[in-house]
Amino acid sequence: MSGTAASTKVWRRIGVHAREALLRSLNPVELRTILADVARSRAADQTPADLIKRWREDRLLMPSLLDPREAMPITTKLWEPVPQEFVGVTLSQLTALGSGVHLGGRGQNRVITTMRGTEVLADPAHGLALEASRRRRNGHSRVHLATHARCTHAWDQSEESSHELRFSLVSSAPDGGGLSTEADLLDLHLDYWREIMGTVIPRGRIELTVWDATLAGLLESRGTRDGVIVVEGSDDERRPWRNPYTTAAFRFLVDGEEPTEVGDGGFVTWTQALTRNRKDRCLVSGVSVDAIVPHTWEASE
Repeated sequence: MSGTAASTKVWRRIGVHAREALLRSLNPVELRTILADVARSRAADQTPADLIKRWREDRLLMPSLLDPREAMPITTKLWEPVPQEFVGVTLSQLTALGSGVHLGGRGQNRVITTMRGTEVLADPAHGLALEASRRRRNGHSRVHLATHARCTHAWDQSEESSHELRFSLVSSAPDGGGLSTEADLLDLHLDYWREIMGTVIPRGRIELTVWDATLAGLLESRGTRDGVIVVEGSDDERRPWRNPYTTAAFRFLVDGEEPTEVGDGGFVTWTQALTRNRKDRCLVSGVSVDAIVPHTWEASE
């Protein structure tokens, strides 16, 4: 295990035997037991002054500047046109330890890890992909899920909020051959998002990048690209997307003095690993409600 310079100094103080036990020797139940003792001891030592100091200074604890009364109407409008194929899911605020690393490509230091061997949800798409994989392994042929959830991350950019409300769609389906499944899923998601761009986000637009030439031709013949801006892309020049997308991806922009990105989507390989089926195809997409709200104000003024 590689660590930071600061953690290396701490490990040296603890000793090699304690390090080996914490990292490898203790089973999950034993590790949770030890960490629970640590939490109880540290919590007992806290004073009210410590609590308010932490509340003032720790950006992970700071409330969002978004008024819930402004977010609720937008969230409702996002739900109204969701296609009937999608099942609504209320996710836990927690997900399996390692979800951010293995699904979102995030370093573990960029998510909030709990002492119970879980982590705080950093992206609702991760939770939906896990649930979709569970349903696919239980025999469902095609799974379409939707949710809105407040997620928390530990990004280094201090000017950004550490949590946001996101609305997400996830679809998982078996490969139908000839890229037909990919085209079907893109049609389903983009039809929904085109409607959202025209109503909830009046100045919104969709940029689509397709890295597979065969899929690009199929989408053009089906009219999938209608109403979206197609951006040429190559495997060597991929955008710094929020998630590690393959085959095709898209992002949602709001035009202004400077275009603002409010969400994105694309194909991921997550469910292939989770279902142990390389023929599974998964498309995820979502927007930040926090990012949308200011633009809805501007449109109404």
